[in-house]
Amino acid sequence: APLVVVVHPVSRRAAALDDVADGLQAKFSIPYLTAFALRRGAPVLESFGAVDETVRGDARAVEVRTDPSLRESEARLLAADGREIARVEAALGSPQRPMTPVQLAEKVRRLAGTALDGLLDDPARPAADVADAVFAPA
Repeated sequence: APLVVVVHPVSRRAAALDDVADGLQAKFSIPYLTAFALRRGAPVLESFGAVDETVRGDARAVEVRTDPSLRESEARLLAADGREIARVEAALGSPQRPMTPVQLAEKVRRLAGTALDGLLDDPARPAADVADAVFAPA
């Protein structure tokens, strides 16, 4: 394979799919996500509406290997000759690289729209109260 992604075994178990048929599967495919990021940039929610067939083809050239000495949120991208091309020391949102409150709020807004506005401002608010507010009949 022209590219090799090396991850912790837990990461591989969480994203075990190599070939994908739909957008949901694409979220759990290291080869697909690697190819997507290289060809299209960081994926956003809309990136998973359908499989990008060009990216899917590219993903076939990505091999995934595991290395238990890596942290769970660490990854390495290697060329076919073993030369390291890139490294992710800690994925954004991992304990080693948590999101800032602003980044987290932006992510919630991208995923939930305005449905959660103000509902998550009080960390002590019971989850049942949040659910009641979100799922209340209109």
